[in-house]
Amino acid sequence: MKNMTYEKAISRLEEIVSKLEGNEIPLEDSIALFQEGIELSKYCDDKLKNIQEKVAQIYENGQLKDMKTEE
Repeated sequence: MKNMTYEKAISRLEEIVSKLEGNEIPLEDSIALFQEGIELSKYCDDKLKNIQEKVAQIYENGQLKDMKTEE
């Protein structure tokens, strides 16, 4: 999952939710999908938190930071 993009993780999560909502799979498979969904949810949450931190570093107090490197 480490190499998975956020978009692919969300797409897989949506697929899992759809399957679980359909109630057409065996209970054992539902539990496995639920566990995978939880892991994907945590992965996506971590990705979003990381992006928020990066944006906060770039954009502070309503102003873009000067990202020029000091020479």
